Amino acid sequence: MRYQNSEDAKIYRASPANVSAQSAELVDATREFEEKLAGKKPASKSKSSSKSSTSGTKAAPGSITSLEAPERWGPRHESTSVPDAIASLEWPDEGIVEIYTDGACSGNPGPCGYGVVIRDGEHYREIGQYLGQGTNNIGELMGIKTALEAVDDRSRPVHLYTDSTYCIGVLTKGWKAKANRELILEIRALVATFSDLTFHKVKGHSDHPLNDRADFMATSSLEDAR
Repeated sequence: MRYQNSEDAKIYRASPANVSAQSAELVDATREFEEKLAGKKPASKSKSSSKSSTSGTKAAPGSITSLEAPERWGPRHESTSVPDAIASLEWPDEGIVEIYTDGACSGNPGPCGYGVVIRDGEHYREIGQYLGQGTNNIGELMGIKTALEAVDDRSRPVHLYTDSTYCIGVLTKGWKAKANRELILEIRALVATFSDLTFHKVKGHSDHPLNDRADFMATSSLEDAR
């Protein structure tokens, strides 16, 4: 897996220890993810995993550190209709999957959601969903998780574009997270199932039609707040 910062064209090759199953936590997360795919009930976590998951810097009291339960989420909005602003753009080369993700939050913490845009050959798909009370980082992470789960053939080149420095850090550079640990481990395990995945850091709100569309989907999802 590679990380490319589009602002200076440098490519960062993540250390295997940051993205593969090296720690007890990530071993458990990878195993649970594989069991989930196979339709099995996840095994109980190891003693070392439980100890590790509670170590490290604690989040500030009163802060939101994880996703709300799915029953608090809004409906998932999906469309395959290509917006006019995107229809005229050059499409990715055949065989390449191109993904743009974004998160939104009103108040931070407050109502949050995510937006995803996927272009695969001539196929287009966009997704947005309200996630209940949370943070912008939760929205950003869930956008990436949702997008990667939507890719069926993980042996193909996948380029994922995000404006979240936080997500790039915790998913590819081994940053230690104070919050969202379970979600981050799930995404790292998901990342490990891809053969050729590149993260690109893009500048937010820079009038790029695809990034703007992901932002629109994320922001629009907040209308489902209740």
